Amino acid sequence: MSAIIQSGSGAGKSYLAETIRALTPPEDVVFYSRLSLQALYHMPKDYLVHKLLELEERVGGESCDYQIRALQSAGILRQVIVVKDPGTGQLMVKENEVLGPMAYLETTTSMKLNAENTSRCFEIPLDESAEQTRRIHQRQKALKTKERLTATNQREAITEKHHHAQRLLEQIPVVIPFVHLLTFPDTWLRTRRDHDRFLHLIEVIAFLHQHQRSLKKHHGVEYIEATVSDYRWAYFLANRVLSQSMDELSRWARELLTFFETQNPHWITRREVRE
Repeated sequence: MSAIIQSGSGAGKSYLAETIRALTPPEDVVFYSRLSLQALYHMPKDYLVHKLLELEERVGGESCDYQIRALQSAGILRQVIVVKDPGTGQLMVKENEVLGPMAYLETTTSMKLNAENTSRCFEIPLDESAEQTRRIHQRQKALKTKERLTATNQREAITEKHHHAQRLLEQIPVVIPFVHLLTFPDTWLRTRRDHDRFLHLIEVIAFLHQHQRSLKKHHGVEYIEATVSDYRWAYFLANRVLSQSMDELSRWARELLTFFETQNPHWITRREVRE
């Protein structure tokens, strides 16, 4: 599962990324501010397997776009380089191999994203409305009251519970018994990947509830089944994200069009359009 958190400056994308990182067990997180061009090729072979690779900003990983995409799609990164044998001085070929799968997360303020990257990631837009800003202001005020003195302990307890719960998860296959009943848009070519990613999301939600599900067997292989509730939550989470990423209009063009459709103004000035 991979995601790009997208918003204007100051909307809270870094805070959201930090929260995701904090709720993930530390041993499963690889966090960098920047990756150099060859960095991923020279990592230990199993270093990224089942890890969350998080970059602080989109700009910090632009030089490694291709390597990250290869790990996302193929689950393996392989490079052959020419080195000098220290004993003989002769040139020889050395192969470097880095394995996945891995989860990937980055943030960006850019409104125009590489289509090769977005087809492999959920594009998560943040709420930039005035209502959300007012909620943030209320939260900021609450953190300056005496009640905040006990908030730190509560935050640490919640974080620790997340870590322990995730450490209890075991590798087990997930089957979606009603998968043949699901429909998905097929007009755009990128939906071939979006559809697969949506099915993965259903699997992930079922996987998180593996200790609340009964084990089943098929030809001796144990597995758990996804439920309609898992589908409902996956649909709830992905609905807004996928509807924006598959929209023919940009996010801001869609908002402007929606304004005209809902407000139905008889006339409007250019200043009002800008606002």
